[in-house]
Amino acid sequence: MQVAEPSRAALRLHVRYRLGEYLGIVTSHVIAELTRRKLEQGKKISLLDIIVLRSCLLLFVPPIFIFKVLKVGACDFYFDDTGITRHSKGGELVVPWDEVVAIHTYPAGYLFAQSDGAMPVPFRVLADEQHALLKSYIIRHQPSVC
Repeated sequence: MQVAEPSRAALRLHVRYRLGEYLGIVTSHVIAELTRRKLEQGKKISLLDIIVLRSCLLLFVPPIFIFKVLKVGACDFYFDDTGITRHSKGGELVVPWDEVVAIHTYPAGYLFAQSDGAMPVPFRVLADEQHALLKSYIIRHQPSVC
């Protein structure tokens, strides 16, 4: 006889992104990816790599952020055991957990990656109880490849 796990309460979040946290998440992710790729090549990331990368991101991320805010705007997220739903100016996006290819944790927040994009969730929008609930979803649904 198999015992079913109790279902978790759904989590609802409202996110109005800020440039600083968006830049922080993007920068952390790009540095992590560059580091991973360099390690695969048997190399180390250098201070010069990081300086060049951060400089480029400071030039390109703010206009991208402005475009995304105008196109997507504030987002309402809904997390449950079926997946993640995001409501925004662009409409509704439904992502089942099996389509989440990676969940990254960075100093400014989480990044839920799909094959064709990612959804950042900054820590500042999470009350302690919400953060604990989101962590339980992450633990339960963490992709095997991250």
